[in-house]
Amino acid sequence: TIDISTIGTTAVKAADGSAQVFVEVISTTESHVSLLNSIFDFGAIKALLDRPDFTMVYDCMHGVNGPYAKAVFVDEFGQPEDVCMNATPKDDFNGGHADPNLTYAKELVALMGLNRKGEKIDVGGKK
Repeated sequence: TIDISTIGTTAVKAADGSAQVFVEVISTTESHVSLLNSIFDFGAIKALLDRPDFTMVYDCMHGVNGPYAKAVFVDEFGQPEDVCMNATPKDDFNGGHADPNLTYAKELVALMGLNRKGEKIDVGGKK
């Protein structure tokens, strides 16, 4: 068996010993972050994220992008883990829907204080 959670190379032999292959497990998040860092100004993005007047949340919607988002926003930019919500990938999107719109992203809409049209909710009643 091959432990795909451990980066490295594993030799796998045929049951009868007639052949052997090597399987290499790599970190795709590491490659992804490296590529993004070569394209975007990580220093400028981190400076924006660190501003006291700026907040954000990234809803990964339990899709495959969760580990990548955490690698960038948490590990690289030093943001708190809760910046990446629903960051654990699930085969069934944890029973949710992978379409990031106002119908299916109710948790995100509520967190952001928006109504179903994407408008900020007027909690002071002045609108």
